[in-house]
Amino acid sequence: MPLQLQLRLASWVVLVGALASLTACAADTRPATPPVVTGETGRMIGMTDAHNRLRAMVDTATPLPDLVWDTQLAADSQAWSEHLAATGCGLTHSMGDYGENLYWQSGGTVTAESVVTSWYDEISCYTFGSFMSTDVCDMACTDAMNASGCGHYTQVVWRNTQRVGCGVATCTSGAEIWTCRYDPAGNWIGEPAY
Repeated sequence: MPLQLQLRLASWVVLVGALASLTACAADTRPATPPVVTGETGRMIGMTDAHNRLRAMVDTATPLPDLVWDTQLAADSQAWSEHLAATGCGLTHSMGDYGENLYWQSGGTVTAESVVTSWYDEISCYTFGSFMSTDVCDMACTDAMNASGCGHYTQVVWRNTQRVGCGVATCTSGAEIWTCRYDPAGNWIGEPAY
């Protein structure tokens, strides 16, 4: 083989080797996309996404920020759901420092998505304004929905809320009781939800 062809082949091999090395190096240094880990487990998987999907639907000049899952709020919510299930399965609020939504279901199981959607659906009875001041909640509308007002909706979409954590327990009757807690709490009288 002529020397010139040998040099060209050798250069080609060196070039191909360098390209392969660069490609491997580039592949090795690219950041891996980490899996999305929210901390949700079991039936709570999808709870944060359900909140954020519905919050994104609110028509505001500045979109509502996403909520993040808080494991301490989730543990507290789980404990409250278990307390309610053990004491008659009533919808009694804890009256703590956090915002709180409760949900009761009998005759089957529901999903995290359907629980949050049931709270959000109160929007059809709600007219925007400052909470319990200039806003309007059509109570005949919420009664027809078996809801107790529009406060579930306003807590789900409260702009200043940043974290959520939820839990569910089964009552002796087989009914389920869900609790979600929110921090910072929403539903401050005289303040707009968003």
